[in-house]
Amino acid sequence: MDSTEGLISMRTHRSAASALELYSAFRQQHPHTAIPENYVTECGFQLGRWQYRQRVARMLGTLPAERIHQLDSIGFVWSEDDDAPLPAVTRTDSKRRRMLAEIAAYREQHGNALVPANYVNADGEQVGQWLYRAVKKWRADALPDEERGPLAALGVSPGPRPRGPRTAA
Repeated sequence: MDSTEGLISMRTHRSAASALELYSAFRQQHPHTAIPENYVTECGFQLGRWQYRQRVARMLGTLPAERIHQLDSIGFVWSEDDDAPLPAVTRTDSKRRRMLAEIAAYREQHGNALVPANYVNADGEQVGQWLYRAVKKWRADALPDEERGPLAALGVSPGPRPRGPRTAA
């Protein structure tokens, strides 16, 4: 299973239908409240992570049209920012889609998109170097808007990265 498939798979024992029901119930009770990525329902379902995976899968073009229709029918919020709708990544750019999927998987596992520059995925792709070059272009204002949007949606920023603790030489 590649990381894209992993993003949209349910990592719980609940069916997809119950995730839809939980999301719909939350939206009915809190129509104007953003769901934090770490939000867990009373029954223990990680609703915030589930929402994030649906958004990423749609952005990467891996969410089936039927699923999009189901989510739209319950009022799924694709982006918390009305001025910045969910960006889309074309299917023709397969390397970029793979790298974005890896960054999304890294974020889900580590809680942030601060992928180390030396990070290599299980297939030997240099995800960290790809991201480093993209951010470098972004800082130089040489990264096209259609490439900035998906990175920003994953939590990547062109700003300086936090530094770790300094150690004695």
